[in-house]
Amino acid sequence: MLKSDVVRLVKTLSSTEKRYFKLYCKKQSGDRAYLALFDIIDQTQLKDISHLQNKLHSIHPEASFETTANYLVKTLTNSLVYFKCEKDSLFQQMQSFMRARILFERALVSEGFKELGKAQKLAGSTQNYLMEYMCCREELDMLANLNFPDMNESKLLELQTKGKSSLKSLSQVHDHHSLFEILKTRLTCLGMSVSEEAKRTFNDLLLSELSLVTSKVAFNFQATKLHLMFQSFFFTSIGDYRSALKTFSELDALFQNNMENAGYLHLDYLSTLEGILDSLRTIRAYKQMPEYILKVKALIQEKNTEQFNQRVAKTVVIFQMTRLIGENHFAAALALSASQENQSLKDSIITDYERHCELLFYCGLAHFELKQRDKALKYINQITLLGKANYHSAIYKAAKLLGIIIRYELGDIEYIQYEIRAYKRLPQNKGVVLKIEKLIFKIAILDPHKNSVVKNNLIFKKLQPLISQIQNEKYELQIIKFYDFLAWIEAKFQSNKHD
Repeated sequence: MLKSDVVRLVKTLSSTEKRYFKLYCKKQSGDRAYLALFDIIDQTQLKDISHLQNKLHSIHPEASFETTANYLVKTLTNSLVYFKCEKDSLFQQMQSFMRARILFERALVSEGFKELGKAQKLAGSTQNYLMEYMCCREELDMLANLNFPDMNESKLLELQTKGKSSLKSLSQVHDHHSLFEILKTRLTCLGMSVSEEAKRTFNDLLLSELSLVTSKVAFNFQATKLHLMFQSFFFTSIGDYRSALKTFSELDALFQNNMENAGYLHLDYLSTLEGILDSLRTIRAYKQMPEYILKVKALIQEKNTEQFNQRVAKTVVIFQMTRLIGENHFAAALALSASQENQSLKDSIITDYERHCELLFYCGLAHFELKQRDKALKYINQITLLGKANYHSAIYKAAKLLGIIIRYELGDIEYIQYEIRAYKRLPQNKGVVLKIEKLIFKIAILDPHKNSVVKNNLIFKKLQPLISQIQNEKYELQIIKFYDFLAWIEAKFQSNKHD
């Protein structure tokens, strides 16, 4: 058991889950060293977590840290399973199914069928086709063992047809899942499309997905949800943000109209709202953001894990800052980031690296716009130091460009030249560098700060064709949506006085 594992498990608990764990432990007997370790982790800040072993030893000198940590994880996960059985439909279905199996083994057939009926009803209400089939199969097996009492062939065929229908729906959902997962994998490994040629790498998935949709015979919440998620992510990947926004909005409406079927899919709904806000950010429709920010904020609930609530809170802050910076309220954005910094940045376990990078980026951008360049660089550097950051992601590329701009404003030209050479050498950047990236590199090398106004005007005129291409190229939006780099470029060449 790694120390980081037990820390992550404790630190991602909600306050309700912590209370439930304490109540659950009252029923347990034996050594209480694991409870002491729980309290130590809960009360210790992440920056001081290296002292856990010494703190435990001072309270329980005879206790082995490894053994105690393993027992804490086992007890904690057991309590969470019981807690989930009270709140989560999926856990309730599994629990009823397991109870039915136990009752059947003890020849308590009538009670077993009652539990199986509960699981089937819950599975049907949430369109859990796998559980529906498992219940149907268990029922058929038990009836076969009993020689089908009081059943004729017509009733048997009806039950078999029900199981086959569940399998058909499950297969349909599985196919949608498979295509969506492949799409996300390609986006993670290859990054978003940067040209028409790159776009063609996704065409096979689009054709396969359209084939699935046309073969669909009846409404299926899961399959419809996955279809719309695939479409919205696909449109985002090729830079068609207005189509992505339209599809994300349809997905939002689907969730709103089928909340009873959404069940435990609150993470999918969060991804939908994030997609809408990202599309609004890209087309700079800042005034439409508050409605969806409120919807995201409403997802913060005490019953959720601390990890999920932190991600939601982080998303809220990111898009609030996006709107404020987009409307040139830089001081307000900086005040917002300062008020959230302790919770969102300094003392949290990072699991959503993409969102964490965005939050760091906007904190840095707010400082940069207020001419606090050293502070801005501090935040941007944190992004490049994150071990699990995705170098193909748009936010990572935007951060690297903003870092070069900040270095330029600080007059560190030598470092910029080194940084540009290193950036171009990265394997993921060979042949797929965007036009805005090339333009920023070129301007940093041209160094308009040292030129006369006349010379800068001439250079800017020569750059106009490339700037126009960037303005009209949809693939460039994946970077420009985070910051208007073109506005910065224009200011460097058009101003008579440089900062």
